[in-house]
Amino acid sequence: MNHQESRKLETRLFSTLKKYLKDGDCVVAGISGGPDSIFLLYLLEKLQIKIIAAHINHQLRKEADEDEKFVSKLCHEAKCARAHFLLKKTACKSHSLPTQNTSSQSTIFAPLTADISALSKKSHQGLEETGRKVRYDFFKKLAKKYQAKFIITAHHSDDNLETIILNFARGASLQGLSGMQEAENNTKAPSLLRPLLTISKKQILDFLKFKKLKFRIDKSNNSLVYKRNFIRHKIIPLLKEINPGIATTLSKNTENLREINEFLKSTAQDWINKNATDSTFKKYAADAFRTLSGSPALQKTILLQLHNHHLNHTQNITSSNLEETLILLNKNIGNKEKKFGQLTISIRNNIITIKL
Repeated sequence: MNHQESRKLETRLFSTLKKYLKDGDCVVAGISGGPDSIFLLYLLEKLQIKIIAAHINHQLRKEADEDEKFVSKLCHEAKCARAHFLLKKTACKSHSLPTQNTSSQSTIFAPLTADISALSKKSHQGLEETGRKVRYDFFKKLAKKYQAKFIITAHHSDDNLETIILNFARGASLQGLSGMQEAENNTKAPSLLRPLLTISKKQILDFLKFKKLKFRIDKSNNSLVYKRNFIRHKIIPLLKEINPGIATTLSKNTENLREINEFLKSTAQDWINKNATDSTFKKYAADAFRTLSGSPALQKTILLQLHNHHLNHTQNITSSNLEETLILLNKNIGNKEKKFGQLTISIRNNIITIKL
């Protein structure tokens, strides 16, 4: 990568960030110390915003403590550099020390140490799933504390490709096959922003090398024990033999799926709003739902929207779970119930009831 290419990449990503952020905004950014998050931090620190650099020490590797120290040092250096820049800038203008509040232009290091292995065993969930839950719970807690506008992650196009393949293998819904979105707005939780989704891992590494920016390497990323690593190191290289630009191609194709999914979600939400028989959106007439049996895609989307409405996510809901729930609701049999994700859906006296 040369100066012109790096400049072009920065300009493109700043354009993305400025669609969502303005001067003085506060964001929570996931900063692990790896190349992707260091690249993200580099970009964010060019903006006049407050950055809460959230770092999680998962205690899974002996290098984890060094990673934490590395990110802490980076944030401290960034804070000092910003203070020096603002001091110099203001002094040049007024020939005196600045008196303005610069708290909206700072980088705050926010660490969390969590024994992911122990939590995984306790919850009977995998390390990856447990780690993700701990991360996002922490991000949300910080976002609430600092009133952040966005939670920002460093997911790039290669991550999106891995997500789509993993979801496909698990039998995901249309939403899962659509991959990650650049921005996810949610009324019940902080909005998510992924400004790097249009660029590749190679572009990030080339940029960091050109700028001589240091980062940490997580050796566990090479372990095939983790599903994502297996896809990254075994499946994707084979796909790239067929199409070297598979990440870009799939990204364009999934945009069509995303548009279809957005239409279905909008239509499903309209149905939910019109057909809820109580103010908590937990009761619906079974007959009204069955009239949509000719549109199973819409029925499935309604179920997913209900799960998202009550629990703020649709994680780990498989196609088989959707199909089984749909069969229960479309059959004219009362006094039945089915576990759907983290909800329980029952049907009695021709009334569908949602239980948390």
